[in-house]
Amino acid sequence: MPLDSPTLIVPAVVAACGAWRLEGDTLVMVERWDVGATIVLVPTEAVLLLAVDLPMASASQRRAALPFAIEDRIADPLDAVHIVLGQMIGPQTYLVAVVRHETIAAWVALLAEAGLGHARIVPDALVLPVAPVGSWNIMGDGERIVVRTDAETGFAVPAARFLALWAAGGSLPCAVFGAPIGLDLPMATVAETTVDLARPGAPAIDLRAGPYAAPARALPRVLRRAAAVVALGLLAHTAILATDAHVLGNQAAARRTETEALLRATLPGTPLSADLDRLLPGGGGGRLLPLLARVAVALDPVGGLAWTKLGWSAADNSLTLGVEAGDIGGLQRAQAALTAAGLAPVSGAVTAGQGRAVGDLIVRAGAT
Repeated sequence: MPLDSPTLIVPAVVAACGAWRLEGDTLVMVERWDVGATIVLVPTEAVLLLAVDLPMASASQRRAALPFAIEDRIADPLDAVHIVLGQMIGPQTYLVAVVRHETIAAWVALLAEAGLGHARIVPDALVLPVAPVGSWNIMGDGERIVVRTDAETGFAVPAARFLALWAAGGSLPCAVFGAPIGLDLPMATVAETTVDLARPGAPAIDLRAGPYAAPARALPRVLRRAAAVVALGLLAHTAILATDAHVLGNQAAARRTETEALLRATLPGTPLSADLDRLLPGGGGGRLLPLLARVAVALDPVGGLAWTKLGWSAADNSLTLGVEAGDIGGLQRAQAALTAAGLAPVSGAVTAGQGRAVGDLIVRAGAT
C-alpha cells in the first residue's frame, strides 16, 4: 500500500518488504507491502541501460560474449564496470545494465548497513512502463526527469537539460507519469495510470548479480523451529540406518582420500574441508575422478590461472570450475585448452575488474 508521505530512513533500520529509494546516502521508503521482494530504486544517472543483440543459443554463451558486445558502447574500461545481463526484450535482444564497480560496491555496503542486504537493486527508470513505439514515458522527480523508452531501456537527466535532449532524440511524443514536470513540452500527454511499484513480476534487471549477488536470507524463527522438528524426526530414522552407514562410510572415506590426493595436485594451496563430500554424491565418484584428471592434465600447460571453486553435478555429469586469470584472455585460453583435450567446456558468468577476470567453466566429458 502507498504511504501517505515518504519515510526517511537512516542506516541501521529494520528491513521491511517494499520499495525504497536511494537519495544520496539516505534510504526513503516509498511503498510497503506484506509479502514479496524488497527492491531499492537507485538513480539511473549512475547506470547505463542498453539493448544488446546476443544471438547465442545458451545463457552461458551470452554471458561470455556480453563484455565484447558492449565494449565499444561504454566510456569506461571493461575492468572498471559491473555488467548485468537482464531479461529478453526482443528477438535475441536483451536488456543490459552497466555500472561502475565503485558505485555498486558503495550501494551494497549501504544496504547491508541499513539491514537491506537482501534487497534487489533496480535503476529507477525501470519503474516506468515501457513506452509505446515512437514515444517516451517520462516522470518528474525533483530536479530530474526519468525516461523509459520504447526500446525498454531508460535514462535520467537534470530537468534543465531535458528539452535539449528530447529535441536531439527526435522530439517524440511523451506520456507524463506522476506530478506535472513543469516544462513546456509539445505533444505531451498525462498518463492515465500511475506508477505501480508493487506490480507483479520480477524487475527487468537486478544489479545484484555476480560478485554483488545478495546473500541468502536467514529463515524466520517460526521456520527454524519447524526445521528443528523435522530434523529430530530425521535423526530418529537415521539411527535405524546406522549399521549400513558405517559400512558405506568406510567406502566413502577411501574414495574421499583418493579425491583429496587428486584435488591437492590440481588445486595446490586450496583448503579441503568436509564440503568435499558434496563432490561425491552416491554413484558419482566413478565419473568425477576421471573427468577431474583429464581437466587437470589439459590445464596444466596454461599459466597464470588460479582456481576459486569446484563443484560436481551427478545429474548431468558436469564439473564446474571457478577460474581466476589476469584477464579475459586467460579464461579463453583455459577454455580452448579443455576443448583441445576433447572435453566440452561451456563458459558461465564472467566478471572482469581490478586486474583480474573471474569466471566459471562447466566441463563435461564430450563426445568419445
